[in-house]
Amino acid sequence: MMNKLKLFLLIFLVSPMTNAAIELLDKVAVVVEDGIILESEVNKRIEQIVESLKQSETPLPPQEVLFEQIIERMIIEEIQLQKAQRAGVRISDQELNESMAQIAQGNGLSLQDFRSFLEEQGESYEFVREQVRKEMILSRIQRGLVQSKVYISEQELDNFIKSQEGQVNLSAEFLIQQILIPINRDQDEEAALSIIDSLKEKISAKMAFGDLAKEYSSGEEANNEGSLGWRKINEIPTLFANEISSLRKGEIAGPFRSGAGLHLIKLKDKKGRDIKIEKQTLARHILIQTSEIRSEKQAKDLIEDLYNRSQDEDKFSDLARLYSDDPGSKMEGGELSWTGPGRFDPKFEEVMDSLEINQVSKPFKSNFGWHIVEVLDRREEDISLNIQKNRAYQILFDRKYEEQLEKTLSEMRAESYVNIKIKS
Repeated sequence: MMNKLKLFLLIFLVSPMTNAAIELLDKVAVVVEDGIILESEVNKRIEQIVESLKQSETPLPPQEVLFEQIIERMIIEEIQLQKAQRAGVRISDQELNESMAQIAQGNGLSLQDFRSFLEEQGESYEFVREQVRKEMILSRIQRGLVQSKVYISEQELDNFIKSQEGQVNLSAEFLIQQILIPINRDQDEEAALSIIDSLKEKISAKMAFGDLAKEYSSGEEANNEGSLGWRKINEIPTLFANEISSLRKGEIAGPFRSGAGLHLIKLKDKKGRDIKIEKQTLARHILIQTSEIRSEKQAKDLIEDLYNRSQDEDKFSDLARLYSDDPGSKMEGGELSWTGPGRFDPKFEEVMDSLEINQVSKPFKSNFGWHIVEVLDRREEDISLNIQKNRAYQILFDRKYEEQLEKTLSEMRAESYVNIKIKS
């Protein structure tokens, strides 16, 4: 949105014309549905575009072509503005003022300096402000017309992420270790699987994957702790490339069967712009709120009683189901989903972060009421895939949005009554 406004402003400010210099011919250039475009508006737009092209040293198209392009653009704008008016699209003064301030800031000026600059150029601040309002209305009506028509399926996301183009846009690198157990004349698949099962037990017993690779793997990289080195997804053997992208750091996968034997792999590390490890907490809580029939003192007394009972014979989850005022977690025994930082009330998060695993907090008050909270577990979660999917979604959405917008505007133009009276 802001880029469009900056582009508009560039075009607008390079124009040598002043409002006073415009000769208002009051002749109708184009009739569009129940609206009109004046010749003076067309002439001003032509001068602005021509001056902008000269400033950027862009070759000018033939006069007839430029005239036709500008007329068509103005017709489509008018159709959209009429549709926006009928739909009740409005830009508040506050929104407009914020946009004007951002435009000024983007040009390294305060709003007052920006106003002065416009006046020095012979332009009216109020006129520019209304042009910006029009651009914002156009952007909003376009979103309303197009956004709901753009759909990105999970399959499209997955295909894009795995594609060469996706890898260029979403590149990350993986440090992989492998143990290769051969299948040959001396060792059949059943024997190889038995070795794999034994290795998994050793790994569960905290034996180092690299040491096991040195001892058991027949791969060329065995002496280097089975390391395949840092690789992008398109450089990883297709046998387990899909699995790698969904693994968390330190996780094991396999076995994978190839012509050489059975592969057991470990994702040792990840790096790249999409790698993000988030510390997450699994907790449960009981919330007691005040109400018309429960005073502040009664709420506090109740949470203190529940705290004492949670330490004794009653189970925390049973108490949560009976007493908690949090409808989202009540039926789950007060259990909340795995959650990263910044997603709870600040006081709640502060208390939760201070607890050891399986420790229940003393009663405390947040913006929502009185709580006790118990930490059940903690983990470091790789949320890279979510970030990657969000970025892929935005790339695909922007692409489809532009395609759909062009189609929608073309259909609107074809369905609208237009009578072009002006000639180039």
